[in-house]
Amino acid sequence: MKMLYTSDTHVYPGHLTRMLKAAAKLLPEIVVLGGDLIPDWKRTIRESISSHRAWVEQKLLPAVQTFRQSFPDVRILLDLGNDDLAAALPLLEARDGIDFELLHMRVTQIAPQLALIGYMAVNPTPFGIKDREKPDGEGWTGLDVEGVRRMGEVTVSGNDAPVILDPANGTIEHDLEELSILLQGPRWQSHDFLFVSHCPPRNSALDLTSMHTHVGSLAIRRFIERWAATGRLRASFHGHIHESPMMSGRMRELFGHAPSFNVGQESQLLRALLLDTEDPGGSARLVTVDRSGIPNLHVIGSDDDI
Repeated sequence: MKMLYTSDTHVYPGHLTRMLKAAAKLLPEIVVLGGDLIPDWKRTIRESISSHRAWVEQKLLPAVQTFRQSFPDVRILLDLGNDDLAAALPLLEARDGIDFELLHMRVTQIAPQLALIGYMAVNPTPFGIKDREKPDGEGWTGLDVEGVRRMGEVTVSGNDAPVILDPANGTIEHDLEELSILLQGPRWQSHDFLFVSHCPPRNSALDLTSMHTHVGSLAIRRFIERWAATGRLRASFHGHIHESPMMSGRMRELFGHAPSFNVGQESQLLRALLLDTEDPGGSARLVTVDRSGIPNLHVIGSDDDI
């Protein structure tokens, strides 16, 4: 099965259109948008609630619906990331299973004996919006890192409200254990799977910032290592740290035999990944799309050309 993946299209308003134009030419069976979709931020979180809703209603939904009219057999999986306000989520939930399928905390069958797992939360950041931030896990919450903000705001109610991140209210590690329980249950225990996690694994080539610091999730890394060792995890796909492949020089890291990818993102050039789900590591190609909408494919070499 051919899959086209990207993340962090919020860096440029035209990237959603570029991604769908690339899909129209490459004709994958499945398109995945792994979080941080909405480009329309205002001065404050409160002022951005209406603009995020408007962008989903006036830009995202019409674009996806138009694409699906021409390509009804192409499945689209997407969800909001940590930079997208949860106040806009009900608009997506109303079209879930109709125009696209949401990702977060779900196991979705995409082929015989192959599932896709989605997880959109990230470990604590310096940013004020905390809709999809959680402490990382037991023994290392990520809350004591210099520059990280424990206090912020959430918009899940439709309005902005203050919040203090607290491991007692849930962690990434706990969420991933819930997904692991599903994977071990009778419905999914015979399936291989792909893992789409907005946040990359910590201390890898995929989570390196422009300040040369690693800011990914340790719980996500442990989840990847755990399931790569079983042979059931075929590949994982990440985003969040736009500049990481440019900083590390690599967009791929292996955990056992399972490749993990972060293709990064740029404002003037959409970056995406095209691959065959039967052999993600061997088939993966970097896709770049400029304003022409014409996708260009690049071989990912042994040194993971950026």
